[in-house]
Amino acid sequence: MAGTGGSLLAAVLVLVSSRLHCSSPLPACPESCTCQRTPLLNCSSSGLSVVPQNIQDSVNELDLSHNLLESVTLHQPHRNLRIVWLGNNNITGLSLCIERNRGSNYVRRTHRMRPWRRRGCISWAPTLQLLSVERNQLEQLPEGLEGSESLQVLQLSFNRISALRSAELSHLRQLKELHLQHNLIASLHPQMFQDLAQLQVLDLSFNMLTSLHPLMYLSLRNIGADVRLSGNRWQCDCSMRSLRRRMAYDSSRGVQAMSVVCASPSILSGRDLLQVEEDDLNCFSTEIRPELHQDVTVYSGSEILLSCSAQDSVWWTPSGQASVSQPQAGLLINDVTETDTGLYVCMSEKHKVVSVFNLQISKIGGTRRKTRSLPRTSGQIIPQNKDNMTIRPTPMVRNQK
Repeated sequence: MAGTGGSLLAAVLVLVSSRLHCSSPLPACPESCTCQRTPLLNCSSSGLSVVPQNIQDSVNELDLSHNLLESVTLHQPHRNLRIVWLGNNNITGLSLCIERNRGSNYVRRTHRMRPWRRRGCISWAPTLQLLSVERNQLEQLPEGLEGSESLQVLQLSFNRISALRSAELSHLRQLKELHLQHNLIASLHPQMFQDLAQLQVLDLSFNMLTSLHPLMYLSLRNIGADVRLSGNRWQCDCSMRSLRRRMAYDSSRGVQAMSVVCASPSILSGRDLLQVEEDDLNCFSTEIRPELHQDVTVYSGSEILLSCSAQDSVWWTPSGQASVSQPQAGLLINDVTETDTGLYVCMSEKHKVVSVFNLQISKIGGTRRKTRSLPRTSGQIIPQNKDNMTIRPTPMVRNQK
């Protein structure tokens, strides 16, 4: 009888033990990390070369700074993750999209969760508010930023970013701080930041900028952000006259102007642009040609060829940098629709704005027309009928007070 009771007790203990084992939670902290505060997972300075995957849902702050990471890969969304620190690693490219080797079943299950799934990218941090990736080796903005619409602070200083595409930031309507200082940015699309209505701080100091388009200046001034531009290679020549006029006008009304300190020519080096007389902003090339700014109206469904006289030029469109096999031949836009509306900017190899076309679409007249080539002269192009266009000369900067 005693033997039977002992066997029964042993069976019960085995059963209870197995249930406890099956219901045991995952380890509170991944190896090499600490969890002194419940919402914070601190994996900094741990010599990590791979991101730990068993991150608890309760974590809202993840610190992976000062490690040996070259990339960041996560396989599922962390909906409570608000803050991510990735500074002082060796990251060359960052994606906020979930690694797609999870298989099509996972993608199908999450397809209906629209707020954090855009254009095939499922974000692993859909409610992210702060992302810090300073002091890495990034050459472009992180992929998948459009999936983190709650982002408020983006820290990307001390990297190797050389170009920005306007579409990459257009969804970040809550962004308040954008830190891009100490990068290699040489040019900016005039409409790059116009959708960032909540922007309070924009730091572009110590980059490779040589000029600032007046439309960019107006966009930033209207937002009211604190714009930091020191340490760039501002070339104070005739192309800066329009910008100086805008800044001088705002300064006369008591509006605090941005600080643009000339780096060249040597005679103007170290002087603030507002302290330079307009007559001293000269171009010394054999061909002195003002910046081209054209307002263009074309019919919906037609074709247009935007010309640019610069050799080895780069085209920027409302959706970002365009891939053109022969930029000097111009930019051909086929079957024009309302989505093509906006600014088209041609820049030279020295990152100077050569031509700016403000394209507007008219729905009048629905028949398809042959391709029109836009002349390389400053003017406002207005179609008068199906077979011709006329050019009305206009000032380089319109509606200037």
